[in-house]
Amino acid sequence: MTDDANTQTASSTAEERMLDALDTLIRSVSSPDIVEAQAILLRRLALQGDVIDSRIPAPRNITEIGGYLNLLGTGQPKDAFMNQPEMRSQMVAGILGVAGPNPPLGWISRKPLLPMVSIENDRPDCAHQNLIPLTISIRSDFADPLRKVQKQIHDQGGFLPLTAGVRQLPLAGTGATPPDDVLPYLGRTIEIAPYIGILDPSMDPIALARHSGTLDPYQIVARVLKQGAPITIPSADWDVIKCDTTSCTTVPLAATQFIPVAPLLAVAGFYPVSPLPHPTNQSSWEWACFTNITGLVPGVTTLGSELNLVYSIYEIAGSVFSDRLTWVWNGAKFSPVNP
Repeated sequence: MTDDANTQTASSTAEERMLDALDTLIRSVSSPDIVEAQAILLRRLALQGDVIDSRIPAPRNITEIGGYLNLLGTGQPKDAFMNQPEMRSQMVAGILGVAGPNPPLGWISRKPLLPMVSIENDRPDCAHQNLIPLTISIRSDFADPLRKVQKQIHDQGGFLPLTAGVRQLPLAGTGATPPDDVLPYLGRTIEIAPYIGILDPSMDPIALARHSGTLDPYQIVARVLKQGAPITIPSADWDVIKCDTTSCTTVPLAATQFIPVAPLLAVAGFYPVSPLPHPTNQSSWEWACFTNITGLVPGVTTLGSELNLVYSIYEIAGSVFSDRLTWVWNGAKFSPVNP
């Protein structure tokens, strides 16, 4: 075997080992960058001519290449040019054997315009602390306003343990029924973390309370647990709801520091149910939900436009909402357009 042949064989073997190593890396690693690389390779397998043979013979000289470049370019008369600058760039990349322009043509995954982001959750020292999530997922457009609310409550010595996040879209199928309330699937709800309120009025970080001796509506309040905060909350007498497994009662609390939560969350666009539901036992948590309908325009905003903000087109197409994308927000829910 000649030296040239030996060199070529060694080069081929090294290239094969490198490709095998790259293949193993791409198959075994699941980081976002590798996932994107997998998507690029799949697009290349489906679309590029070095994998799927072209129906047009390979150009024999620079003149034929120039003809293709001119065909894909722009000029006059318009019917003689295809006005395809992206495809033209891809063709040149294919000829030169280099990476094409980014993003590549075809099957481009559109990332959600408002992705979910994680923010640190409050986990005060209390009973059932183990049930409070370390972080909560919140829509990116709501994250900063919610962080400001957290800071305001912290500055007054309180805490706001929450649960939040977009739920997985229910899949379409025989007998699948869309849920009546779509807002949780749009990332438009947050909830007080379970079992940190209405159980022990003397200790719980969150309570349902009203000023003693009044007929004011009960409101959601956060207890001042951290003394020496920048803002001092005055003590007051309160009537607080306490629940067990079967019923709820009202107990008085004297000289207690509570921070009303609803006015602070309202600045971030989150509002409780009105009127606030009264719990009937310790498992009643309807009162703990806050919704955010900012930006929803009655008679204008469609369910499809909202779903597109937080999900891919593939998730939406496979969900129970796929035939309701034209439904319109009526001020309370999404409903069919009147004929």
